[in-house]
Amino acid sequence: MAARPIPHRSARTQIPVRGHQSRRGGRSIRRDHQTGTDLLNRGTDVSTTTQLFIDGEFQNATDARTTPSISPVSGEQIARVAAAGPQDVDRAVAAARRAFTDWSRRSFQERRMVLLGAADGLESDIDRIASKMALETGGTRGWAAMNVEEAAATLREAAGLTSSAIGEVLPSHEPGSTNLSLRVPAGVVLAIVPWNAPLVLAARSVAIALAAGNTVVIRPSELSPTLAGHVLAAALTSAGAPAGVVNVITSAPGEGREVIGQLIAHPHVRRVVFIGSTPVGRQIAQVAGFNLTPAVMELGGKNPTVVLDDADVESTARGLVVGAFANTGQVCMATDRIIATPRIYDALAAAVVRHVGAMIVGDPREPTTDLGPLINIAAARHFSELVKDAHRTGASLLLGDADIDGAYARPVVLEGLGREARLFHEEAFAPIVSLQRAVDDEDAIRMANDTEFGLIASVVSADPAHALHVASRVRSGAVHVNGPSVGDEPHVPFGGIGLSGFGRLGGVESLRTFTEQRTVYLHGTTLGLPLLSD
Repeated sequence: MAARPIPHRSARTQIPVRGHQSRRGGRSIRRDHQTGTDLLNRGTDVSTTTQLFIDGEFQNATDARTTPSISPVSGEQIARVAAAGPQDVDRAVAAARRAFTDWSRRSFQERRMVLLGAADGLESDIDRIASKMALETGGTRGWAAMNVEEAAATLREAAGLTSSAIGEVLPSHEPGSTNLSLRVPAGVVLAIVPWNAPLVLAARSVAIALAAGNTVVIRPSELSPTLAGHVLAAALTSAGAPAGVVNVITSAPGEGREVIGQLIAHPHVRRVVFIGSTPVGRQIAQVAGFNLTPAVMELGGKNPTVVLDDADVESTARGLVVGAFANTGQVCMATDRIIATPRIYDALAAAVVRHVGAMIVGDPREPTTDLGPLINIAAARHFSELVKDAHRTGASLLLGDADIDGAYARPVVLEGLGREARLFHEEAFAPIVSLQRAVDDEDAIRMANDTEFGLIASVVSADPAHALHVASRVRSGAVHVNGPSVGDEPHVPFGGIGLSGFGRLGGVESLRTFTEQRTVYLHGTTLGLPLLSD
């Protein structure tokens, strides 16, 4: 597909990234004398093997088994990856448990310094990370930059939470007594991280857990073993995280269920975070539920953008291109469905087709590329099947087709998608968007809610109050008003409802996720302050 770029391009629309300045305080702690790059290269030299990271060291799997990592860009092997077995799982959890005693007792200043240092380290290494992301996941330079900047912002936000209140004083009915409601670190946290936005989602999964005093075991996707685990682990370790605080376990394709099941069932794993598809999330939630391990499930979506009659056509179309086709549509927040009211529908459809048709599909290492490959050939074939099924069941192709070239595919815009189509019910996770014509606002709201998913949505109107009114009736965990569906902020809780999961990551709410509530009854002891006298 790199040989078949669409030759004309519109003005480039990019996902905004934010810059952040470090602010540090507290006493210093020891940092690894190596840079994050040096430490990472020790364990991820593509000429050898991407190893496990356990107890502060890169290590081979116990039985020395490895599995190939294949680039979606070239279809060639770019590394061999350690394939963990049961003994490796036990070693990683044991290391995290040992480290928990010390890490949970460190001052908040010490934990803060590690998180801030890791953020700085990631930003200083953006060029190398971008190169790795292009080869490992097919992400463009812009997508890699977003991952680095948002991962750094997430770490800095978590650093600010290290000094959050950890409890409250409650009155007692017993005279001269006091009750304390405390929050204490939960213990070892298992983070199961996907490949599509590997670095930012790794940070989202573990940053606040670490800030609260927990230790972590990261299990990255087999499709992004380096970016979804090792890069962050190396940055944190180089910034001073003690051995065992962050551990990374990789596994071979087809063995993930067994490895993850053993991790969840381990008696010392006290929290589970999973970001990924709904079918896999169901299986993980079932194992976590059986083991009574609290879990956060951030799953897929069928995300609508509702465009009302008074919206500006051109700016809305540009935002929809970002919302639907960021990272080749392989984003849980991607707009699957554009629902427009009647007066704007035709003009909007034409503008969307024009902007999407100007996008260049090609090698993500090229600066002019808008869309890289899908993650692998299986994903490309899935894309092709969804498009063919939609067309067979009555949808019209306004742009694109079901053709694929290896893992590359041209973006598709559909119209008239029927309920019989798989795409009506399934998350696309591919460069596909469908247009739906609503009769009026009420019909648009009905269409937006005609799904069992509920991750994120967007409503666009020239009247912000009107847009907010409509947005309040859309059933989703989050909704953007006058902005694309792709985007969140690290200090704001994020998560879905329905088939899009449960629990929240981000902000103060995550402190509750990663801590246990403990009650202390102080009989015969009062902590009340004396009243001021006149």
